[in-house]
Amino acid sequence: MGALPDTYPGYQYVKDPENRAKFAKAWGVESLPEHTGYRISELPHRAAHGEVRAAYIMGEDPLQTDAELSAVRKGFEDLELVIVQDIFMTKTAAAADVILPSTSWGEHEGVYTAADRGFQRFFKAVEPKWDLKTDWQIISEIATRMGYPMHYNNTQEIWDELRNLCPDFTGATYEKMGELGYIQWPCRDESDADQGTSYLFEEKFDTPNGLAQFFTCDWVAPVDKLTDEYPMVLSTVREVGHYSCRSMTGNCAALAALADEPGYAQINTADAERLGIEDEALVWVSSRKGRIITRAQVSDRPNKGAVYMTYQWWIGACNELVTENLSPITKTPEYKYCAVRVDPIADQHAAERYVIEEYTKLKARLRESAMG
Repeated sequence: MGALPDTYPGYQYVKDPENRAKFAKAWGVESLPEHTGYRISELPHRAAHGEVRAAYIMGEDPLQTDAELSAVRKGFEDLELVIVQDIFMTKTAAAADVILPSTSWGEHEGVYTAADRGFQRFFKAVEPKWDLKTDWQIISEIATRMGYPMHYNNTQEIWDELRNLCPDFTGATYEKMGELGYIQWPCRDESDADQGTSYLFEEKFDTPNGLAQFFTCDWVAPVDKLTDEYPMVLSTVREVGHYSCRSMTGNCAALAALADEPGYAQINTADAERLGIEDEALVWVSSRKGRIITRAQVSDRPNKGAVYMTYQWWIGACNELVTENLSPITKTPEYKYCAVRVDPIADQHAAERYVIEEYTKLKARLRESAMG
């Protein structure tokens, strides 16, 4: 859908003059910028230098998911305007100047694109409450009020516009998706004969010699260094129980019953014995960037000297610890290597009270922000 900084919809590169001309004509503007956009991980620095003055955020929570959260918070403070459009209250929404509540997936219809190049229509299951608008209705209304008329009657009109601009999507009509249930692009012909492409490269790759091209990159040592003060390596990971920043799955009572705040730090059994840490005990995890409280999960699963944490917890937010050091190519932060120290907490009762108090205060703050 063109949300990447270097491509238009359909993975059509911004730097290609023909692509720019095509989309400029379709969108009714004289020209489009030749340069690529910024990645969200660059926002703190771009905002500090005045290169980004506003952020319009949909379905993301960078004040929870981005690296070195202290720097991210500073970046958001430097912005003149922050707009958040979401279905649940998030940390980022609490810091926004404008909050636009929108419908969830069960309250509207449209098309999903899967990572395997698959298109799938989905349908409204229930009517939204409180006269909520869909994402496309909100965007269209804002654009129109700002002097760029954007009028659609339904999602099919939006999809048809997309198909007309993206040759690889042209054949994936609403009617065909309704019949087949699922279509993988490229699907270039509207006829029934073209039912999509299950295997993108069945006999050869799309290269002059038909062979795949592999690229290597030079290894660069992590910025963070292990020391006597910070002798363990933190690597952020994912888990099955909660998805991403937990703004959706965190509202599910069944999942919250399986695991809840302040989250977990997985450490090796030998490290736990050496540090005097028991399984399920609350601990402090510290780095050069900050300190958070979380619960120890002791097992032989992590390597000795390693700490594994997931980033969705509000109180045990491990992204307070990691450095924002960005890859020069992908602009991805150094999530997987952070020098930390894990310390036991003597007074577990006081620590439990602290977690409950901090969690209660945070939920109250989000509730107040949601109520205006």
